[in-house]
Amino acid sequence: MTRSLSWALLILAGAQFLAVALPPGNADLISIQSLALDFSRGDAGLIYPGRDFDRNDEWIAHHAKNLLALGDKGEPNWCFYPPLIPFLLSPLAKSGAETWRIVWGIMQLGLAALYALLIRRLVMRVCPCRASDTALIFALVLGSYPVARAIQLGQTSLLIAVILWAGILAAERRRSWWRPIAVAAASFVKPFLPLVEIPELFRRRFARVAATAGLWGALGLVSWILLGASVHRDYVEFLKTLGSTQTAYYGNQSLLAGFLRLLTDWPVMDYGFASDPGWFAAGRLLALIVLAAALCTELHRRADGIAAAGLWLSVALLALPISWEHHLLLLLPVIAWRWVTAPAPRIGSRALLAAAAILMGVCWLPWYGAHGSGRLIACFPLAGNLLLFGRLIGDRFRPAADATRSASV
Repeated sequence: MTRSLSWALLILAGAQFLAVALPPGNADLISIQSLALDFSRGDAGLIYPGRDFDRNDEWIAHHAKNLLALGDKGEPNWCFYPPLIPFLLSPLAKSGAETWRIVWGIMQLGLAALYALLIRRLVMRVCPCRASDTALIFALVLGSYPVARAIQLGQTSLLIAVILWAGILAAERRRSWWRPIAVAAASFVKPFLPLVEIPELFRRRFARVAATAGLWGALGLVSWILLGASVHRDYVEFLKTLGSTQTAYYGNQSLLAGFLRLLTDWPVMDYGFASDPGWFAAGRLLALIVLAAALCTELHRRADGIAAAGLWLSVALLALPISWEHHLLLLLPVIAWRWVTAPAPRIGSRALLAAAAILMGVCWLPWYGAHGSGRLIACFPLAGNLLLFGRLIGDRFRPAADATRSASV
């Protein structure tokens, strides 16, 4: 790639980033602040909206009042995090919502830069990075709609991605003690992330996996001791509800959501949650298919730690019934890694990666719609993940000489 093109892509990436991410609305963060406010008052009765959302109206009214008291618009959103997260933030909960926006927004910008530098370090394991290469890496991160969307919403996805990938990279650099800490911490917040440990089991790294499980269990035990059983029971019931719920909303980029957008008339431009037994079964079947495909690749041939983790992150985001678009930022390091380790001839391999990055990274939102092509375009980020999934699966079935070359770089 020419140097001028790298800088041009960085300029385009920066323009999209400014349009999407700034100013950060932090809608999800401010909702966490409302829960933290309840904990600061010693009131944990309405942290979650109940099984099958049976207390949702009461929950909305309660937290809308909280947010208005904090100087916000009073539009609460559900908190998908374990109760320990808002509890730890409760000492800061009474600060104004605008203070939370400004502080977290600045921190998010720092995390985006840190993520790009982490990916640069990953790439430098294979080849040196010139200024134009660094510009391309920053374009990959800043030009990623999932990154910009995470910052706009005030999500923790960037922080989780930095922690997780720093741990994976450290283990690849023979500092394996950091990986269990990183994976356990990230998994405690995002319960689908333990899937990255499946390749470790195939490599018989049982001590490392046991350490991860032990640290995750210790975090859960601390949370249980501090907060009691009731709020954790509510959290588990909420996760069960989400696991049996379907939505065609554009923000959901799971495989099931793509089928719902293409095969039903369910709402695309708002949540429109439902619990349809037929689609529940279809979602489980789709999840089993992608999980089985990934397991077959592990049985066929091992991959390096970066590609293996990337495959299982892709699997998780496809298989979940609800997979938010900002979670796709977790896949950026493996896109960069496979780009620099692509086997010869590289043109076709890199073209597929570029297509995946474009489909996942460009902000297609202005073209989303409730009907016709708008429903199809709302599946573009999912299509990008499917391309990456197919590429990572295909890598395992390349001739052994090519596989050995990529693993040895």
